[in-house]
Amino acid sequence: MRNLFVALIAGLLFPLAFAPYGFWPLLPVSVALAYWALSGAGSPKAALLIGWVYGLGMFGFGVSWLQVSMTDYGYMPLWMAVPATAAFAALLALFYGLAFWLTRRFGVGALMFAGAWVLADWLRGWLFTGFPWLYGGYPLIDTPLAGLAPLGGIWLLTLAAVVLPVTAVELLLRRGQATGPLVLSLALVVAALIGGHVDFTHAEGDRQGVALVQGNVPQDLKWLATMREETRQIYAGLTEGIPADTLVVWPESAMIEFYQDIRGFVDSQGEAVAANGGALISGLPWRDDNRTPTTYHNSIAVVGSGANDGVYHKQKLVPFGEYVPLQGLIRGLIPFFDMPMSSFTPGSPQQPNLYAMGHEIAPFICYEILYPELVAERTGGADVLLTISNDAWFGTSAGPHQHFQMTRLRALETGRWLLRGTNNGITAVVDHRGQVVDRLPQFERDVLITEYQPRQGNTPFMLAGAWPTLLLALAFVVLGRGRRARGWLESS
Repeated sequence: MRNLFVALIAGLLFPLAFAPYGFWPLLPVSVALAYWALSGAGSPKAALLIGWVYGLGMFGFGVSWLQVSMTDYGYMPLWMAVPATAAFAALLALFYGLAFWLTRRFGVGALMFAGAWVLADWLRGWLFTGFPWLYGGYPLIDTPLAGLAPLGGIWLLTLAAVVLPVTAVELLLRRGQATGPLVLSLALVVAALIGGHVDFTHAEGDRQGVALVQGNVPQDLKWLATMREETRQIYAGLTEGIPADTLVVWPESAMIEFYQDIRGFVDSQGEAVAANGGALISGLPWRDDNRTPTTYHNSIAVVGSGANDGVYHKQKLVPFGEYVPLQGLIRGLIPFFDMPMSSFTPGSPQQPNLYAMGHEIAPFICYEILYPELVAERTGGADVLLTISNDAWFGTSAGPHQHFQMTRLRALETGRWLLRGTNNGITAVVDHRGQVVDRLPQFERDVLITEYQPRQGNTPFMLAGAWPTLLLALAFVVLGRGRRARGWLESS
């Protein structure tokens, strides 16, 4: 019972390391307490329960903001939304139950535990389209360990986030004997220091002016037909007067009507911006009438600039928000299953990037910026990353802050500046080191007028992806089964 209590407390501490709280030292405390509780597990079954309770605390607190979208905008009654959020957290917690079970099954060891943790995180980011949220490496973006990101991405950062604290526990439990974990910990620290002082990409050309338009249209009014004209006026008014030669960005679903229905308005806005030497990129729903049956997409397009026009359809859709699994069975049961724009089709992985004002732009819509391999693969020859979002679904909760913090790491992983346009925040520009250059306050109607620096080149993570870290993690798990290997890994 004591171990379960410690695991629960440790899980509840974990989200406090993330934005908006930002108490990153609680991350190693959380991991260390979880490992200490696991070390006291009497059996693999007990370890599974300890890991599940740890994950329950982590996700029960860490993603509690999901309830806001369900009740405030999905019209699900509170008595139903709270258990639904709890059930989702309980399901995600099973991944940590699996990692703890695996570690205890083959003998508790620091590297075995770290390897199982990283593999479990990767699995939950992939299985059933994945939920790549709250990986342990994200709070380290503002620490010296952030230098690991361009080398191995979020996966190497997460490995470090686990290895370092569990090595400290090993040193205490085994009276200073933990050769393997200690060697890896030192290697990770040295690699982070090197990675933090090397620029793997280089500036390409002059800085480009950019204007990120934050319309701040209330989410409870946004989808009403009566708001369509007012929404057009809001964005047209904010766009008017933007300096010449500027890339103008409207956020995800800035217009709630299909492009094919409001082509005249959107193209006229783009043409006005183009006539002033700039280009307009807008998030908006897209209808493809050339397919049978007709398909619908959550999209981002360069509009009104002639030959440079291009469109990108979102690939990674959010379940229930953008598509409804088993919709033939559950649509109509409750309003949450009939949310606006929840019948989208994912775009093809072979889509080209966008081009505007002589630059190649790697586009990502909302949630899909959280998929590190997707971002690394699409960045290639791109000069800058662009992500648009509508985090208004999550109100004043921690959700938008967590989302923005995780978004910043994509800039560091790829060595690119990142432009982020949102409906009501957090709208910002992030440099190639993941640092915020400029941003707008949340919940204000305004335009962020600033600059970005185009960059070219490839980071090690872009070239190798997640595989080196995942294979290392797998090796820890496999070697952990052998007696001789365990003797080195644990130095018992």
